[in-house]
Amino acid sequence: MAEMVDGKQVQQPTSAVFPSAEGKGFRLFSRFWVGLIGLCWAATLAHFLSQMTWLGGASLRVGAEALSPGALLVGGVVAAILIWLILGKFGSRFVLEKPGLGKWVRLSAYAGIAAMCLFGCYAFYMSPSIASSWWRDVFPPIMLFGKGIVLKPVFFPSVGIFATVMLVVFLLLNREKWADFLIDTEGEIKKVSWPARKEYLGSSMVVVLVVAVVSIFLHFVDLGLSRLMEKIGIGF
Repeated sequence: MAEMVDGKQVQQPTSAVFPSAEGKGFRLFSRFWVGLIGLCWAATLAHFLSQMTWLGGASLRVGAEALSPGALLVGGVVAAILIWLILGKFGSRFVLEKPGLGKWVRLSAYAGIAAMCLFGCYAFYMSPSIASSWWRDVFPPIMLFGKGIVLKPVFFPSVGIFATVMLVVFLLLNREKWADFLIDTEGEIKKVSWPARKEYLGSSMVVVLVVAVVSIFLHFVDLGLSRLMEKIGIGF
């Protein structure tokens, strides 16, 4: 919004009163992410508690899954409390610190951590035995690109772990000091003098050639020494 001051038009900051569409979209995505965390842990808790009898029998059917009404209630309450605590404690921090700065380094940091976390969650997903209740098919397979996709109970804690870890990573990397460090890192990277394409390809070819020559040399040395030791009777 602009107003006249001493005959000059002055542009007033509007971000505090009218948040940008990008900020609104990011807040909406953040709340969706928190809801996903609550949903995954609610489903995990409901399945876990349904294996016990002290919350009532598993009388509700969801596909091939039998759930206890008490377990579903406990899972829903825990999810609601979890979502309320996260939004109440960290809701104000679901805004990108210094958006637009250090974009590529920050994205690379998130992508690298997400890849490692995804690998760990996949290992966790594959950990239950075939006889485990966590590996039971909830619904019949859904064909996708010629491959049957099935929903198993272990899917929910796996996604819950991934979503929770990435939320913690975002809250850490989005702090002012950490964001400044990543922004400064991108600034230093931009100062690096990268070689030209011909120089880069030439250097790479030299490295590949040297590695190949050394590998062949060591192979024949090892082969010759092995035959020599066999004739002398030394070694295995």
